[in-house]
Amino acid sequence: MNSSLSGLEGRIVQVIDGPFAGFRGEVKEIGEQTVKVDVQVYGRVTPLDVALRQIDLVSEKSN
Repeated sequence: MNSSLSGLEGRIVQVIDGPFAGFRGEVKEIGEQTVKVDVQVYGRVTPLDVALRQIDLVSEKSN
């Protein structure tokens, strides 16, 4: 795993591409090219596997 990605776990990200674009969630696991993000869909936590290129880190100030 890339050392710059190791601090991503537990951080809030926004999905920027695909059917869940616009959703925010917490990074739970980091793989080689994907991350598992828990997002809320219809009031339930739903785990998503998304490519790293499909997420942006949400700044701490906007939480």
